[in-house]
Amino acid sequence: MAFKVVVRRHEGVQSYLVLDDKPRELLRHVGFYEEFSIRTWYGSVDAEDAREEWAEMLGEDPYDGSYLIVDDTFREFVADVPLWAHCIPNKG
Repeated sequence: MAFKVVVRRHEGVQSYLVLDDKPRELLRHVGFYEEFSIRTWYGSVDAEDAREEWAEMLGEDPYDGSYLIVDDTFREFVADVPLWAHCIPNKG
């Protein structure tokens, strides 16, 4: 089933707010030792509201062009999401 994703473009990279059945932020921290992290999202799962909440948390304008709402088939999201694979605990 398709789900919405909020894209935040910053510092030449993207972070993602994934609004599926386990809402989470896929964060990219340029210049940090740990560049990738995943954080549970406790805000709205409505894409429009979530974009506003996420931008507000960061003190940014959700309508300045840095944020966009896409679905899970968005080419950049599909290409980038494997970068966070090492952040998921192995449950083996």
